Amino acid sequence: MRSLVVLVALVALVLAAPAMAADGEPRKALTKKDQTIARSIVLERADLGVGFTAEKRPPDDSLPKGARCGALDESDLTVSGDASSPDFRLVGGGVFVTVGSSAHVYRTLREANASWTRGTSKQTLTCLGDIVRLSAAPDQKVTIVSSKRLEFPRVAPRTSAYRIIVSIATGAQRIRAYVDAIVLQRGRVQSVLLFTSLGRPVGATERAALAGVVAGRMERGTRPRGPVA
Repeated sequence: MRSLVVLVALVALVLAAPAMAADGEPRKALTKKDQTIARSIVLERADLGVGFTAEKRPPDDSLPKGARCGALDESDLTVSGDASSPDFRLVGGGVFVTVGSSAHVYRTLREANASWTRGTSKQTLTCLGDIVRLSAAPDQKVTIVSSKRLEFPRVAPRTSAYRIIVSIATGAQRIRAYVDAIVLQRGRVQSVLLFTSLGRPVGATERAALAGVVAGRMERGTRPRGPVA
């Protein structure tokens, strides 16, 4: 679930945030098999509609100083597969939308379940809200309007969804931004989809459709292969 924190931190860079070094990342002991699984899950350009362009993700995945994310620490866990999509962006005609995804394969089911328990705790919304709020550029004032869990179709055995709404003020201008996170788990595999938009949220139908695409890839990636005794 640490991938959710990292994705939100990256999207918060849209606010031109200065950031401090992050900690709490799971250890990496990547294997060829699990890397193949992780890479097969994340979103691709062909999954998005007309007008989206792929943007290289910023290398800085650090968290802003003061973000209360300690409960999501995964430094005692290990992932054996790790992949992220580019950020897919749609800009123009008053529309600004960014969609991204990541996939983690944990070394054991126990570790994946531990990650899920931590990442779906009450502290999750506090952590994500802090990341967005504290990532404001010096000339911006960011206020958390609301942060809550969302009802969402159960597209994977474990499915959880969150929304954070913020008000961004720059001088006399003010606009609302929406950050929607969909978190999925199947066995040892977790995936996060993150939708960021200005003015209005990405539609529920679009979010569910893309989550379904990722969930389908998770199912195929974890399906037993070869003869079964």
